[in-house]
Amino acid sequence: MTDILQTLVSGVALGCLYAVLSLGFVVVARASGILNLAQGSFVVMGAYLSYALIHQARLPFWVGVVTAMAIVAVFAVALEALVVHRVTDHFVALLVTFGVTIAIGPLITAIWPGDSLNLGDPWALNVIRVAGIGITARDATLIPITALLLAAFFVFFRFTRIGLSLRATAIDSEAAQAQGVSTRFVYGISWGIAGALGAFGGVVLSTTVGGGVRPGLEVYAFLALPVIILGGLESPLGAVVGGLIIGVVQQFTVSLVPENWGSGFSDVVPYLVMLAILLIRPAGLFGTEEIRRA
Repeated sequence: MTDILQTLVSGVALGCLYAVLSLGFVVVARASGILNLAQGSFVVMGAYLSYALIHQARLPFWVGVVTAMAIVAVFAVALEALVVHRVTDHFVALLVTFGVTIAIGPLITAIWPGDSLNLGDPWALNVIRVAGIGITARDATLIPITALLLAAFFVFFRFTRIGLSLRATAIDSEAAQAQGVSTRFVYGISWGIAGALGAFGGVVLSTTVGGGVRPGLEVYAFLALPVIILGGLESPLGAVVGGLIIGVVQQFTVSLVPENWGSGFSDVVPYLVMLAILLIRPAGLFGTEEIRRA
């Protein structure tokens, strides 16, 4: 029983990481309908900028992290305004954002070379034990942060003027403009949030537990794709629930599947779970199904 609970807790923590990465995709898709593959570049920038601010500029850890998140948010807003907004076709926009991620990764690692850089996070390898179950200090922080993010998204979308404008733009941008909503402002806000979330995800991936700041971090953003498709492309709640499902299933796969199945089988499981649920719910768990006339 202890082993099962340990695996469950580890899966929840992994799912929370997936949820944080997924929320960045969701907020842009909810506002503009664009699948923003530049999220991977935000992850890389967040990790390396945090390293530079903490170790080279000598800022305290959390000050460096928040500053890096702000810088990446500004970059994301500029990317949307100067590049993505000029593209009218969503498929072309998807290719453009993918190209940004491909370009940013090598550029950043050329500025800060090295196979692995020590971020110097406050969690280190500390483990908290409750009733014989161990959870890393990082994960113990990440789980409540994910819960707070979900609550913040709910309040933001439901009760704030900007959130209501974002929802109106997602439903019908032309009608929203007719009511005085600035779609440019809404798009900028959504991309800024996505940039900040991606940067925070990069920091989490770069902790001592995560393996340090290293090349290839952008790939981890794409692990969120099965999560957002599973939960529903425009649903923050779906991102969190989908992340938890994928994280728990993946951890139990690592624990229970025989080694002769191959070490990479757990990486395939998220896509198998996604396909299984899409056969029942084509729009995802919390997605809105489109009604088509026959």
